[in-house]
Amino acid sequence: VTAQPQSEQEAEDASAEELLRDAESAFGQIFSVSAPRDVLAGFWSGIKCVLSGVFLAVAGAVTQPIEGAREAGVAGCFRGLGLGLCTGLFFAITGLCTGVFQAVRGVAATPRAICMASKGWHWDATSSSWEEPKVYSLPEEAEQVFPLGRGLDEEEDDAAEGGSTSSPSRPRRRVADSHYYDQLEVAPSATQLEIRKAYFQRSRQCHPDKTSEQGATERFQGISEAYQVLSDPERRRKYDAQGRQDSSGEGFVDGKVFFSVLLGADALEPYIGRLRLSEMFGEDLFGGAGDGEGGLAQQLRSLDSGDHRQVRRQVRLAVRLTNQLQARTAGGADGDAVVVRARAEARGILQKDPSLERFVMEIGWVYMNRAQWYLARTESRFGSYGLRAIRLRMRRRGREASMTASTAKLALRSLMNLRRIVSEADSSAAAQGDAPRASGEDEMPQALTNALPTFMETFWSLTAHDITGTLSRVIERVLSDASVDAAARRARAEALFELGSVLAEEAERTAAAVATANSASASAAGSSVQTGDDLKRRRFEEAFVASMGAGPRQQDSQ
Repeated sequence: VTAQPQSEQEAEDASAEELLRDAESAFGQIFSVSAPRDVLAGFWSGIKCVLSGVFLAVAGAVTQPIEGAREAGVAGCFRGLGLGLCTGLFFAITGLCTGVFQAVRGVAATPRAICMASKGWHWDATSSSWEEPKVYSLPEEAEQVFPLGRGLDEEEDDAAEGGSTSSPSRPRRRVADSHYYDQLEVAPSATQLEIRKAYFQRSRQCHPDKTSEQGATERFQGISEAYQVLSDPERRRKYDAQGRQDSSGEGFVDGKVFFSVLLGADALEPYIGRLRLSEMFGEDLFGGAGDGEGGLAQQLRSLDSGDHRQVRRQVRLAVRLTNQLQARTAGGADGDAVVVRARAEARGILQKDPSLERFVMEIGWVYMNRAQWYLARTESRFGSYGLRAIRLRMRRRGREASMTASTAKLALRSLMNLRRIVSEADSSAAAQGDAPRASGEDEMPQALTNALPTFMETFWSLTAHDITGTLSRVIERVLSDASVDAAARRARAEALFELGSVLAEEAERTAAAVATANSASASAAGSSVQTGDDLKRRRFEEAFVASMGAGPRQQDSQ
C-alpha cells in the first residue's frame, strides 16, 4: 500500500529536479553567469547582465499592455500594464543583482588570473577555466578543415552545394537548352557563386529604373526567371536535361541576393567572408519552408551546420590574411606593393558604394586594436595585464558594450515597428472587406515605408557585430600561429596595424567626402534633396526587387 505513494513521491522529486535544471539553463541563457576571468571580464559580464535585465524589463512593460488590450480591451490593457510592470521590476532587479555578483566574482578571480597568465596559461572561455598552453598551428587547422586544400576557395564550397565542379579546367557541360545561361551570360558549367554574382550584376544593369533602353523590362524579367531556375540545384538539373518549361506563378525571394544588394558586402568578401545574415536566411527569407515538422527539422539542421560554416569562414579568412601579411613582412618593393594595392582596393570599393564606409572602418578598427593589444601584451612583463594592454582591452570592451546596447535598442524599435505594420495591415483588411482594390493601392503601407530606415540600421548593426566577432577569431588564429616564431608573429601584428590604418584612413576620407557632398546638395537643392532615410528606403526597395524571381513578370502581364 505504501509502495505507490513512495513511487509517486519519487516521480514528483524527479520532476522538480528537472524543472530546476531547466530553470537554471534558461537563467544561464538570459544572463551572463559564467565564471569571469578577471575584474575586467567580471565588470563586462555584470554590464551584460544589467543590460539584459533592462531590455527584458522594457520589453515586458511594453508588450504586456498591448497583448492585454488585444485580448480584453481597456481592462486587459490595465491588467497587462500591472503584469508588465511587475515582470519588468523582477527582471531589472535580477539583472542588477546578477551583475553585481559577477563583478564581485571578477574581482576575487583577478589575483589568480595574474598568476596563471604570468605562467603562460590560457583562459578557455567555453569551460570558464585556465588551461595549460597548447601549441596552435594555422596550417594544421587549415589542413583539417580543408583536406588537400579543397574548399579553401569559396567558389569550391558553392560548387559543392550546387553539384558542379569549380576547377578552372572543368569540361563544358552539355545541356538541352542554354537560354537561361545566356540570359545571365554564364557558361553551363558555372558554379552557384558565379550564377549568383552574374544575376546580381545583370539585374542591376538591366533594372528598368536604371536604364531607359527599349525592352529593359522584358530583359529584367527574363534574367529573374533564369535565376529562379538556375539557383535551385534540382530545377537546374531538370532544366539541363529537358530544357525550358512553364514556371509561371512561382515567385520567390532569394535571401542571399537580398542581403547582398541591401548591405553591399559582397565587395568585402576577401576581408569578412560571407555574412552570417545571408547564410542564415538563405533562399527562405520570405518563404514558407519553416512551416510544419519538416521545416522545423530543416531549420535545426541549418543551425547545426551554421557553426561549421563559421569555422570554415574563419580559417579561410585567416589563411588569406596570413598570406597578405606575409607578403608585407617580406619587405622590399613587393612589401610596399601590398600596402599600395590594399589602399587602391579599399578606395575602389568605397567609390562604387560609399555606404560601405562603416564596414571598412569597422574592419580597420578591429585590425588596429587587436594588433596593438598583441604588441602591448608581448612588450610588457605582465603580459595581458600590462597597463597599455588593459587600456586597449577596456576600449574594446566599451566599444562592444556600446554596439550591443545600440543593437538592442534598434531591435526593440524594429519589433515595435513590425507590430505596428501588422496592426495597420489587419485594420486595412478589416476596413476593406471584400471591396475591390483600387489601382493605386499596390504601394507599400505607410507604416512599412516609415519603418524601412530602422530595419536598415538594425541590419547594419547586426552586420557590424558579425564582422567584429568573426575578425577577432581570425586575428587570434593569425597571431597565435606557432608554425612561425615569435619574431614573425610580431611582424604580422605590425603589418596588421598598418593595414588597418590604411583601411581606416580611406573610410574616414570617404565619410568626409560624403558629408561634404550632402551639405553642398542640401544648400543647392534645398528640401528637394534626398535625406538619409530616403536613401535607406530606396536601397531596401532595390534589394527586394533584385531578389525577386518571377514576381515582376506576373505583375506586368496582368
